Amino acid sequence: MFTFVFMSKSVICIGATLIDELYFCKNTIIEASSNPAQKTSSIGGVISNIVQHLALLDINPAIITAIGSDADGSYIEENFKKIGIEYSESIVEGVTGKYVSILNSDGNLFVSVCEDNCSNFISVHFLKTKTDYIKTFDIIIIDTNLDKPSIQWIIDFANTYNKTLIIEPVSVSKASKLYSLDLNGVFMITPNVEELEVISNIGAQDEMSLTNNLIERGIENIWLRKGAKGSVMYNSQKSLALSVPSISIIDSTGAGDAALAGWVFGFVNDDDELSSIQLGHTLALEILKIKGTVDLSLNCENLYKLKKTYYNE
Repeated sequence: MFTFVFMSKSVICIGATLIDELYFCKNTIIEASSNPAQKTSSIGGVISNIVQHLALLDINPAIITAIGSDADGSYIEENFKKIGIEYSESIVEGVTGKYVSILNSDGNLFVSVCEDNCSNFISVHFLKTKTDYIKTFDIIIIDTNLDKPSIQWIIDFANTYNKTLIIEPVSVSKASKLYSLDLNGVFMITPNVEELEVISNIGAQDEMSLTNNLIERGIENIWLRKGAKGSVMYNSQKSLALSVPSISIIDSTGAGDAALAGWVFGFVNDDDELSSIQLGHTLALEILKIKGTVDLSLNCENLYKLKKTYYNE
């Protein structure tokens, strides 16, 4: 019997919401040729993947995002309402963004493209109008689909109002926005190795030099994702590495987003550092085993049970 005592930390997520179209190729992809594939569609965007999982885990999160005033936007609104995501301060205007990915027969991403209007609507001016609202939350999670001035404004806001700020870098090209910003006071970023290199941009390739550079720039924690090798949490006091069991991958899309949601679930519920990382790994592993970025069957009890099976507790 599981009993959950939720802490009082409240969470708001700020970033892009998209419609994901995933094409699963039946055979190994042949470049510059037509490849037979199967398509699935779902609500996506890094921050929306995170907020959906948090809602399913009873965190009662809010989101500030841009949703189109079209059929796709209506579909997103209906689903946010259904699972308990507060989105009333979001923008509903224009055309809903779209993410299209092509996956190889082994489930790993071959290439993706994204059309996103998030930065056209969620500007520094817009965010300033939401200051009193954002101040009511303890934890702010953002993705780098936001433009650089907006990211810097949120970093400064978190410092001013003593908020816990987490940044999900999204991709190598979008993570590069962080290189030139003042990152002092950021609680955590969650890059993979390639994203870490462009955020640090110091010419070094060893991860100790790269993570130390970001710690010196004022980031408290760097949760470095290393795929099949697991992950390492770095801070100024220590590092904590955790491996992952080997599984068969169906779809790699959204695994990093799920990992962050699982970690936040542990953090909000006052789990220790190792348990929070294990929860993150567990949710990511479950997403790797399904098509799509969100497991709608997820609940708190199941996540803890699954953690025990993956980590032999």
